[in-house]
Amino acid sequence: MENYDIWIDQAIDQYLETLVQSRLKSAIRYALSGTGKRLRPKLMLATIEARGFNAKDYASVALALELVHTYSLVHDDLPAMDDDALRRGQPTTHIQFDEATAILVGDALLSDAFRLISEAAQISPDKQSAMIRILAEKIGSKGMVYGQILDIASENTSGDVAQLMAINTHKTAHLLEAALMMGAIASNESNLERTEQLGRDLGLLYQIQDDLLEATSDEATAGKSFSDDRRKKPTYLTVLGLAKTQAMNDQYYASIQATLKALELEHTVLDELIQTIIHRTY
Repeated sequence: MENYDIWIDQAIDQYLETLVQSRLKSAIRYALSGTGKRLRPKLMLATIEARGFNAKDYASVALALELVHTYSLVHDDLPAMDDDALRRGQPTTHIQFDEATAILVGDALLSDAFRLISEAAQISPDKQSAMIRILAEKIGSKGMVYGQILDIASENTSGDVAQLMAINTHKTAHLLEAALMMGAIASNESNLERTEQLGRDLGLLYQIQDDLLEATSDEATAGKSFSDDRRKKPTYLTVLGLAKTQAMNDQYYASIQATLKALELEHTVLDELIQTIIHRTY
């Protein structure tokens, strides 16, 4: 797992080499830089390695997940969305460049993500098709984008648990599901339903943790703006309070452990990565 960042960096360099030298390329390079955790490509790589395959061979495909995630952040930070000024420890892309460039960066990253998968010679056409279908479903009008419109609609509302679950399932969990499912496809794992559930539980736990960390951290430490309070969005803490939020956190942790056991992934590199995510401090 210690090599994942190296492999992802190499894949980013190779991807950037395919782009025409331009303001767009400079902005894409900038958007992909900074202090991002790269959880989504790492989850795919760890899933593959946990099943005994050479994860390095799939770094360029895993990068597609980072391109999609970065596109979503660049667009999410725009003035029309959350209007954030800090991301990954640096000014957001529309602040560093301009709004039009930021929009085009997101457009390019989303499109190029599918190109990376379709050009992956190490993956059979059937597996490419399955990965593209899953990723498209998880981030489109029934997935991450739908979650974003729910998130916008939640502004200036008190919210409830059902609303938060819908937002966070679509906006956060679905892309983690895609990461694990793409790794499962690459490594010939047939139980995609349990893998999908693992990603959903992890995504929901991740968002609960985000709410808890925002209550105890600061923007400099997190490397991003805390806009939920400014835009009056409901969070688990505002809806449930600290004790019930922590109890929900514990429930998802138990579910994740049970699913790892069912998939026979306990004490693997994937388990190790998930434990790192669960016990993060930023």
